[in-house]
Amino acid sequence: MAAATAITPISALRLAGDETLVLASASPRRRELLARAGVPLEIRTADIPEAPQAGESPEALVLRLASAKARAVAAAMPGRLVLGADTVIAFAGRIYGKPADLPSARAMLRAFAGREHTVLTGVCLLRDCAEHCWLARTTVRFRALDDAVIDGYFALVNPLDKAGAYGIQEHGEMIVAGIDGLLSNVIGLPVEEVLALVGR
Repeated sequence: MAAATAITPISALRLAGDETLVLASASPRRRELLARAGVPLEIRTADIPEAPQAGESPEALVLRLASAKARAVAAAMPGRLVLGADTVIAFAGRIYGKPADLPSARAMLRAFAGREHTVLTGVCLLRDCAEHCWLARTTVRFRALDDAVIDGYFALVNPLDKAGAYGIQEHGEMIVAGIDGLLSNVIGLPVEEVLALVGR
């Protein structure tokens, strides 16, 4: 784990007994990762503007949004353990989120082809005044791609609901050559790091 911010005792951020974790995200991939790990979940979402602020780095953006999502939900749920997260791709000095349309999605994969990019996820666990936020980082190496491969990939996967226009868990072998870091982080949440903190 990296880039931890101010922390109150970590013990306050552990799930107690049969307590349910509140996931402040509508992401089906985060929900699935936690459910597969056996974490009991309740889904609550907050409408948080996700545009970067002027001069904001990708790292600062995902940490700010993860905290904002968790705080917005926790405000209405005192005493509950809330998890917020946000994922973007950083590449060539730009922030890549979800593509607006198929031409944008195609342009993203063309840009990534044959090169490395970084998947960044800001994660925030919050219970009342106890908050712990951190940054997970994974490097992804793409294969060389031509338009036929990209079109074939898009025939199998909807790129419009995914940061960077791809999901490594969905036919990722077609486009990804390898990774350095947690696979779960590329999917949308460094679940191994979350489990270590919440005690599951």
